[in-house]
Amino acid sequence: MTEPKKKKPTLEALIMRMLHEADGRRINPMVVAKHFAEGRKGDDASAGTWAREVRNAAIGLARAEKIIIYRKGEPADPEDFRGIYRLGLPGSVDADPPADEETEA
Repeated sequence: MTEPKKKKPTLEALIMRMLHEADGRRINPMVVAKHFAEGRKGDDASAGTWAREVRNAAIGLARAEKIIIYRKGEPADPEDFRGIYRLGLPGSVDADPPADEETEA
């Protein structure tokens, strides 16, 4: 008998899991994209491929008030933000991410 394939988490589920594991700290969305791309092949293996999808998933979660999108340390309007941003849970602390996770792709 063959083992059933493990389902990969949705981007929304991955964002929520990573935020809960971050112990109240904000996370870089490119880290989410890198984790989502792990184990994929071809064009889907690049984190850059998933950056737009992570942004769209984050916007959906922010609209549902499950997360907050931060821009320049302040909560941003999910309908109108640009540039570098971070993701956090409501009530997250303002802590700098580790240096290796700080850069945007």
